[in-house]
Amino acid sequence: MPETNSLDIDRIMYEIRDAVARQHGDTHGNGSAANVPAANVSWSAGQPVQNGDALRLQPAFQPKLDKHYHVNDLLRFHGFDFLRNSYVALLLREPDEIGVAQHLDGLASGRFNKLDILASLHSSSEGQRNNVRLDGLSLPLFIRRVGRVPLIGYFVRLFTAIARLPLLVQHQNRFEFYLWSQLDRVVDYQNQSKREANDARAQISAQILEALQRTTEQQQALESALRQYEALSAQQTELRNVLGARMAEVRDDLESTKKLAEQIASRNAQLVEQLTLLQNHAVEQKQNIENLSDSHQVLRNELTTQQSALKAQQRSVATLLEAVKQNGAQPSFANVAAEEDEHLLDNLYASFEDRFRGEREEVQQRLEVYLPFLAAAQVTNGVLDVGSGRGEWLRLLRATGIECHGVDRNRVFVEECRRAGFEVVEADALAHLRSLPSESLNVVTSFHLVEHLRFEVLMQLIDEIDRTLKPGGLVILETPNPENFMVGSYAFYTDPTHRNPIPSQTLQFLLESRGFTDARVLKLRPWDAARIEGDSELIKRFNEYFYSAPDYGIIATKPATP
Repeated sequence: MPETNSLDIDRIMYEIRDAVARQHGDTHGNGSAANVPAANVSWSAGQPVQNGDALRLQPAFQPKLDKHYHVNDLLRFHGFDFLRNSYVALLLREPDEIGVAQHLDGLASGRFNKLDILASLHSSSEGQRNNVRLDGLSLPLFIRRVGRVPLIGYFVRLFTAIARLPLLVQHQNRFEFYLWSQLDRVVDYQNQSKREANDARAQISAQILEALQRTTEQQQALESALRQYEALSAQQTELRNVLGARMAEVRDDLESTKKLAEQIASRNAQLVEQLTLLQNHAVEQKQNIENLSDSHQVLRNELTTQQSALKAQQRSVATLLEAVKQNGAQPSFANVAAEEDEHLLDNLYASFEDRFRGEREEVQQRLEVYLPFLAAAQVTNGVLDVGSGRGEWLRLLRATGIECHGVDRNRVFVEECRRAGFEVVEADALAHLRSLPSESLNVVTSFHLVEHLRFEVLMQLIDEIDRTLKPGGLVILETPNPENFMVGSYAFYTDPTHRNPIPSQTLQFLLESRGFTDARVLKLRPWDAARIEGDSELIKRFNEYFYSAPDYGIIATKPATP
């Protein structure tokens, strides 16, 4: 327990600084050090400084650019200056109010010393980030920590105290001399400040006397002005009466104007309400027109489909009648009937494609992924689309300037493509390929056809494509991707004419087994927006199985002739 008459050095230094600040500011009335007479001086680190500089009892701290300090660079400071300089040196910032209060309380109570505070700041996360080097801290900090160990710590502290006794006496003597010299300077400074304050009071008294004289003169002028004011007040009373009467007239006019404004506002509200009703009605009519337009377009599409179906049926009936007229033999009629029987569902499948394949513009946009391969091969003509369907690929090639033609068995599709100006043959794909000369095509494409074929027919189709392609020609095949679980287990079977899903490795192998090279697989349109976020192996597998590409395409090349 410290003695009651022991000095709290930090508190004394704080009170000295506070007294000096009051001398600079409050003594002169406005708290500004600039008002202190020029003859006044103060001291910083024991040296007199001119008026306007802060009074300091400790030397100024200069941070080092290389951020390399020795512990003695900071231990030579005391109290708040020690805390501030430690924050600036180790944390590279000014201390916060809470941190200063905690550390000053710890120093005043004796729970901490300066080494504890330096170690706390230097080892903090903020201090570690600043990379400040502080030498000479480890040994004294270790001795202090050992001194806290029960039993052993007592002897360590005793030995340390005995060892430091001469140094403490020397420091005490230095500090006593330094403190009394600073106190003498503070007393001199305070005495000089009092003299200057007396001089300032004398000047202020003179100024007050001068101000009183001016006040007397102003009072006389005020009395004269008051008499003039009384005369003016009488005139104002008369004028106020006149203005009162005029204001009553104005109020009456305002009441009339207000009533007229209310009538106008009411009429405007009615007009706005009627205009709103008209606008809503116009919106409803516009929506009805748009709905009718959409319905009209749907009916037009259905009418076109029905017309195509009707033409196909008329064609089938005409073919059957012609066959009956020309040859009534049973076998010939049966062949014609069987041929026409295959086209009975053409209209149904065309409607199915419109429902499940997607919009034509969307499908055409999907097929743009293959254009760079044709551009790289410098293809401008000789393109055959096997199973051309609604003609999306043919439209895209024509827009690109590439000459092309197609083949399809569905008469509805064939009629639609022909109306659009495309050359499309109504025939079986394999039969049409067999009718073409060898090495007569530059590119053969087929989108979503191979999954409809039996394996034997698929291999025959690949062989015929190989025969009709020129050396260096391209084959492009697209089909559903069974690696996507939703496609392989559900979506694939939406089309009842599908036979078997074909994995990309299988189709790639079949092409390579027939001599095609550079077979590249393109995974098309993966559903990235639905993927689950995460990097675990389980999440990766789940995303791959359920949100991978629903379709894939294969581009292969027929090797050039050696």
